[in-house]
Amino acid sequence: MRKAEDDRLTAKRFLLIKACGDGFWHDLEHVVGALLIAEMAGRIPVVYWGKNSIYGGSEHVNAFEQFFRPVSGYTVHDLMREDYTVCPAIWNVHNLVTEENRQWIRTWRYPLEVMLSRPENILVLGWAPLYYVFPWLQKPHPVGGASLATVYRYIFEKYFHLQSEVAREINDFYHARMAGSQILALHVRGSDKVTEVPNIRQINKLYFAEIETYVAAYPAAKLFLLTESAEILAEYRDLYQEKLIYTACQRTGDDAPLYFQEHTQKIRLGIEVLKDVYLALHCDAFRGNLLSNVSQAIARLKSWPPDRIKLLAL
Repeated sequence: MRKAEDDRLTAKRFLLIKACGDGFWHDLEHVVGALLIAEMAGRIPVVYWGKNSIYGGSEHVNAFEQFFRPVSGYTVHDLMREDYTVCPAIWNVHNLVTEENRQWIRTWRYPLEVMLSRPENILVLGWAPLYYVFPWLQKPHPVGGASLATVYRYIFEKYFHLQSEVAREINDFYHARMAGSQILALHVRGSDKVTEVPNIRQINKLYFAEIETYVAAYPAAKLFLLTESAEILAEYRDLYQEKLIYTACQRTGDDAPLYFQEHTQKIRLGIEVLKDVYLALHCDAFRGNLLSNVSQAIARLKSWPPDRIKLLAL
């Protein structure tokens, strides 16, 4: 009986999806694309965010599973079998959980058509955003020929299931602070985006006209603010007072990214990002930043009516 089970495992092919070691939604974008590769290649996906993740991973803690339930019935430890072959050659069954904290996993990049046909038991993937994979998607895949946003929602709905305590926290906030209100969600970036995007302050000024137009149409509307910037939160509180809704989360008063600051509670930070995104999806309209992974995710994860969604840019 045990031998038959071992034989079945030996015949299986896996895709091990590592963390990139960057911002939360940057790493999730990679997982989305990698899960699509797993489906296209007929591989079983295993997501493992270890020490390379800046959200609390280690050799013994899979940070991804602090936020989401496992994407399959296997763990990285199930893959550490002497009889398994691994690709690329920089990896082997002994070092699958060995990596440098906060360092990019530089897995070799095969052309996708080569990646899909590799014979090894385990393919380790370090970076595969959906936009890289999407052009290769064809029928008869269930979403072959669909839009990128539709593919994104398909992968999310199939694989990304919140841990119960995270889902409960989101639902509790929604019912306590948001249910029954007309709400415009606003994702306004500060901190490190100030250095990444030179005109971010000019982009941020565009939100005020959007708010004015929306409130003119819906005078009783509330505003749900997503921001990591303490400065932006203070500005919006002064301007919009009782109309403003926001979560109690970690914020920064400078231009350094929160996830690289020593005082930041990393697992909690990931939960806070998820909480803001999922709450924004409950809102009636959304204004975000075209250059933000989080804004792009909110735009894709819900089929917004065209007049209810706008990503701002200059």
